[in-house]
Amino acid sequence: MNFNTLLLVAAVSAGLLIPLQGIINGRLSGVIGGPVQAALVSFTIGLTALIIINILLGHRVPSFERMIQAPVWIWSGGLFGVMMVVLAATAVPRIGVATYVSAIITGQLTAAILYDHYGILGQTVREATPLRLLGVGFLILGIILIRRF
Repeated sequence: MNFNTLLLVAAVSAGLLIPLQGIINGRLSGVIGGPVQAALVSFTIGLTALIIINILLGHRVPSFERMIQAPVWIWSGGLFGVMMVVLAATAVPRIGVATYVSAIITGQLTAAILYDHYGILGQTVREATPLRLLGVGFLILGIILIRRF
């Protein structure tokens, strides 16, 4: 198995965990008092795991000098992660896992098509063809059907 195939399998495996993460964070939210508190616990556990992995792999913490050289927008990934965990903890208990995940996937693929089309942040430009846009329309229809039935 080549490395790209391994990455694809890893991505599908990670995708299998996203609905479970929403369920877990939703339950955690109910137990400890709210979605922001659930996100705090979730990120604390994640940070602890990353520190341990970093130490086990023999990596050093990035230097402050290097970190401040990065453009400001590069720090937004962590904020997006917070938004996702808080939203999952809020939405999954109310709208269900299938509706939540289908809406997330629709948003991701819609954004991906736009990012490709405009070459956002240096991505290779790939045209938003009518068939790609039709695919987004089908995803939106999928949300409606999943939510309704």
